Amino acid sequence: MSKDYNNYDYLSVSVKSDQLSRILQCYRALGWTEITTEDDKQYYDMKYVRLRRPHKIPNKDRLQYLQVRMERAINSLVEITGNAHVKSTAVAVFIVFVAVCFAVLGLWLVMSFSDVLNFIGWICVGLSLAGAVLSVILCFVLRRRECKIATGKIIEKLRLTQALIEEAIELVPADTEKSEGFDDPAPQEVNGQEAVNG
Repeated sequence: MSKDYNNYDYLSVSVKSDQLSRILQCYRALGWTEITTEDDKQYYDMKYVRLRRPHKIPNKDRLQYLQVRMERAINSLVEITGNAHVKSTAVAVFIVFVAVCFAVLGLWLVMSFSDVLNFIGWICVGLSLAGAVLSVILCFVLRRRECKIATGKIIEKLRLTQALIEEAIELVPADTEKSEGFDDPAPQEVNGQEAVNG
């Protein structure tokens, strides 16, 4: 299919398969129409989508600005989800490492010495077990806190995305061509995973 650059702008995006419908609804709100959707040749869980929009669409500059903000908001959802448990994991790994060191030191003292050093060895082994228990408890507490923070950030990005979609819908003319199969209104909650410009 040849491209009509005089009348249309074209865009290619890679989208997570499970988020395809919602991401396309976002682009449709910005006046884009789906031309083709194919499986990504490198990643099994991605779809490669080609879109087009009338070149002389009204409010094009504002729509382009909204599109940039929408794509940044959607992509930031992936970063928020991916980085949600970095701190708790680092703390747990550090405590486990220290606990293992104490366990090795304690066992060495218990097996190699008697009297005071043997007693110190048992203390080290006990501290290592306490450290392991502490790491589990601390990791659980930190992860709950991180989930709460990440959920707040995700809700904020979803609200921003929805506000951008609502503004875009008001700017796009009603007679703009619609993509078949995606003519339902934009969702109340947009939970995009990834949208990368090609």
